[in-house]
Amino acid sequence: MELVVLVASFKYFFVEGGEQFIVGLQTSKKIGKRPTVRITLIGILFAAILYLLFYYSRHLIPTNILEILLGLGLLYFSFHMFKESLEGEERKDSDRFKYGYTYIVILESVENSSALAALTFVDISGALVGAFVAVAFFLLLAIKSKVFGKIPVMKLRSISGILLAITGIPLIIYGIGLPAPEWVHWIIPPLG
Repeated sequence: MELVVLVASFKYFFVEGGEQFIVGLQTSKKIGKRPTVRITLIGILFAAILYLLFYYSRHLIPTNILEILLGLGLLYFSFHMFKESLEGEERKDSDRFKYGYTYIVILESVENSSALAALTFVDISGALVGAFVAVAFFLLLAIKSKVFGKIPVMKLRSISGILLAITGIPLIIYGIGLPAPEWVHWIIPPLG
């Protein structure tokens, strides 16, 4: 198990879990707990299906192209996280919180499944253990404390944007074939 992948996976999913939990709390106050849980479960199922598609189609696509595509996808989501945090707007959909939350959950599912795919291509055990530990740790903290309700979503989005960029940029460097210093391999090792 690669320690770099374990730590990267833990950090990424802990921050993403915090962001999604806060958005879910805010939404549940508007539309109720039951619809919020239902939408969240649909998002988890969608993310799992996407992850499996990414993971099992990796042999169909050459490694360098896969690195570039995953890197560009992660940078796309990173850009959106930075944009939202700089705009300083909470996601408000006035009367359409349910549809707005559904959109957010689906978008986050694509983001999470592509990030997990990028990490599992490097080291599947480190990526899955890191994600599992982050989610378990997050759930424990969410149940035992009220800390997550006090963290502004905009700060979590900034952190998410940074983590996505840190994961995506090395993948693009490897995919293009540019020489990378050894410390870049510690951030995220190449897929191949």
